[in-house]
Amino acid sequence: MTQDTADVLARWVEALEAELELPAGSVDLHEILDLARDAAHHVARPAAPVTTYLVGYARGLAAASSRPTPDDVVAERASRLALGWQPDRT
Repeated sequence: MTQDTADVLARWVEALEAELELPAGSVDLHEILDLARDAAHHVARPAAPVTTYLVGYARGLAAASSRPTPDDVVAERASRLALGWQPDRT
């Protein structure tokens, strides 16, 4: 990723956090991009946005429950699944 792209992405995330009334800095860009890369390269390209969405959804559910899961655990589990994915898996 070029520095220009990184700057645009950082500004976009800041603007989106503000628009969605999320705390500033609530997104770990490196983690999300790494997870998206793992899903895109080891599962299928369209798996990238779906995977990142589902990780965010799981984190939201965990945060709302009485037994929250640490954020890094959810992304790590998803990445591990993507890295070991076999297309013929059921």
